[in-house]
Amino acid sequence: MSKAPGHRERLRERFEKDSFNGFNDYEVLEFLLTFIFRQGDVKPLAKELIKTFGSFSKVLDASVEDLKKISGMGSVSALSLVAFRQVMAYYFKDHVSFDKEQITKMSALIEMLRASIGHKQNEVLFAIFLNAKNEVLATKELGEGTVSQAAAFPRRIVEEALKHKASSIILAHNHPGGIAEPSEYDESITAEIKNALALLEISIQDHIILAYNEYYSFKRNNLL
Repeated sequence: MSKAPGHRERLRERFEKDSFNGFNDYEVLEFLLTFIFRQGDVKPLAKELIKTFGSFSKVLDASVEDLKKISGMGSVSALSLVAFRQVMAYYFKDHVSFDKEQITKMSALIEMLRASIGHKQNEVLFAIFLNAKNEVLATKELGEGTVSQAAAFPRRIVEEALKHKASSIILAHNHPGGIAEPSEYDESITAEIKNALALLEISIQDHIILAYNEYYSFKRNNLL
């Protein structure tokens, strides 16, 4: 890693001028790595990481253990990348909770969900609690199960909805290593949760399944 400091400055000047517009995936990662490695050329490392894991997002979704296997990555640098990924999730959680952001676009919803649970290695059940104006009151990770099945407890979901005085909720879970299609269990547990909430006049707006770069909406597929 011996390239002149000028290359780092050019990356930062490009970012300051037009954010990440015109950047390749490896250049975005390279830009991030310049804050982890204070000196040297990190372009080869950025390219190797993306080649190994498949994409920029997959690099950030990787575990500390897997990142450390890449030549040039140590414990601190691997942890730094994972921490950056978790900061993104914390940002979305804090932003929607503090500002009571309205969710009006599917793209914004999917972005928030990917930041929150898209990187999980096991299935995770996640809920967004909303008021009558469709403003986010809170978000909550409700349980982590095996790779094949999230731990979904209707009673706990009802309790959380009552706690936040929610008018409706959006459920989501991930399918790590799978496809964005609901299983019979996914459909049955969603119906069970829907019925439990209906007794309290709380509705389920949608149930989203995330898998790789795909997602499945129960609402759009007429399952809600």
